[in-house]
Amino acid sequence: MIRAGSLLVFLLSGARLAAAADMDRPLVGPADAYEVPVEQASGGVAGYIEGAYGAAVDSPGDIDTDSWELRGAVNVDAGSGMNLQVDLGYTRASYEDIDTNSYDGALHGYYRDDTYAAGLFLQAARLDPGLDTHVNDYVGGVEGAYFLDTWTLHGALGFGQARVETLGADHYMGALGARVYATDNIRFDLDGSLNRISESGIDYDQRALKLTANYRPEAFPVTLFAGYKFVNEELSGFSESLSGNTSTIFGGMRFSYGSATLREEERLGPVWSNNRLSF
Repeated sequence: MIRAGSLLVFLLSGARLAAAADMDRPLVGPADAYEVPVEQASGGVAGYIEGAYGAAVDSPGDIDTDSWELRGAVNVDAGSGMNLQVDLGYTRASYEDIDTNSYDGALHGYYRDDTYAAGLFLQAARLDPGLDTHVNDYVGGVEGAYFLDTWTLHGALGFGQARVETLGADHYMGALGARVYATDNIRFDLDGSLNRISESGIDYDQRALKLTANYRPEAFPVTLFAGYKFVNEELSGFSESLSGNTSTIFGGMRFSYGSATLREEERLGPVWSNNRLSF
């Protein structure tokens, strides 16, 4: 979740590129009254807004790295199992004396029932490293999720383009993750991803693994989360390759709407993770 792209920023810099209100309660009247069945209406809306802070505990060259992040997602149930999810995010990161700003958004169109979800996504991200240029990244692909009683398995595959000025490179990505529910309001997430940006025999690979613990009190629609992220970056295609690892710890708070528990938020609201490149 927190940025770990110190190697990418360094390379770019050196080149000067760089929701429903208790509707399940039956209407109860006198003994001779009847119950009115209530169905969940289509057009239900659920989502969240979250903020997080993270700091690197180990990075290439012991670079002092930290970042602030603000994210939000909303899911609209269009009926008949069809859903639309929208994500937006902003991150401000510091790498020693270099401050970067990045912006991202994604659109997910998919079908969901009680057993699985599957659909398509489009995402875009922009990195402004504080130089005279910026990096734009566009990816589209497929994604799916499988729902078990206490588990959710999800994954995505995508392809797109990363561009710096007039220069472009192919972007391949894959992601796989699991969410494990200890209770309806305690969840542990494991997320892994691989991104490759390739052009003319030169490859930039970013491999990331993230562990997150989430807790949501029953009385409040607020989730507290914290975790650890490991990122390996490698630039190859020259006579020798450059690589580096970054370890980050992070924590934050999520404000939810349209859901009563963590499990309900995922099963009725936003289900997809953000799969953008970690700048």
